[in-house]
Amino acid sequence: MKILRIISGLLFIFLLFSATKSFAQRFQCEVKIQMSQLQPRDQDDLSDLSQKLTDYLNKKNWSDQNQDITIKSNIQLIITTVTTRGSEKVYRAQFLISSPSGENFYDTSCEFPYFLGQAFETYRTAFDPLLDLVDFYVYMVLAGELDTYELFSGTPFYNKAQDLANQGQLSNFSTGWTGRLEDVIQITDGDHVPLREAKFYYYEGLYFVEREPNPNYARQFSAEVVKRLGMVYNKRPNSKTLKRFLDSHFQEICTLFRFDLDRKNMDKMIEIDGRHRDTYENCVPAF
Repeated sequence: MKILRIISGLLFIFLLFSATKSFAQRFQCEVKIQMSQLQPRDQDDLSDLSQKLTDYLNKKNWSDQNQDITIKSNIQLIITTVTTRGSEKVYRAQFLISSPSGENFYDTSCEFPYFLGQAFETYRTAFDPLLDLVDFYVYMVLAGELDTYELFSGTPFYNKAQDLANQGQLSNFSTGWTGRLEDVIQITDGDHVPLREAKFYYYEGLYFVEREPNPNYARQFSAEVVKRLGMVYNKRPNSKTLKRFLDSHFQEICTLFRFDLDRKNMDKMIEIDGRHRDTYENCVPAF
């Protein structure tokens, strides 16, 4: 009966808050291009790339759903080499993207052609090695962010990312797309469903710790978060997706435990995330 009451309480809270939340579709991004490893002439050929990517990202309508919330992100493109294929210059680069809720991705296998003044088309009929790479990671970030607003609401964006990864594998610039496809498949597979749930419960729990303090609700959510992280860890202890979440949030997790009445959750986190043992050992709950 106690378990049923907890589940009923969580369901009520979920319905209450999901009814008042809107999907976040506006994307506000700052783009930085690093190309110090290139020769000056090659750098000149990329002189307009940063501004063009910024305009493309911030002006594109990423969805037709409600646009009441803006997601901010940072992108860094580190261009390492340039080669010539026929009449095209092809660049190799590293790609980093981050977001407020820790949807952080680092890709070291990016490859795309570019020329000064190249047009960026929002609506395309053919695969674009650069813009579809950017779109892929924007969809991954949007999906992860939306999962924190409502359970599994990021699914349509994960599906879009997977479609792009499939196209990338079949393109003339297939480098890195197998790994990207594997990444999105892992995030959305059955073993990682509890992690997507944990992300939602995590932010709801923080709400009842920081914005509308409610020790009872906070404890329920903290327990659900740890339970679900444990479910993923038990099946996939070396999960890259789980590691990404923990690396982004381990310092905040102590806040989630502020109203705990014992150290059960903290001890479990040491088991799940031993790399950050010191942080969990130093959590100071209210009891």
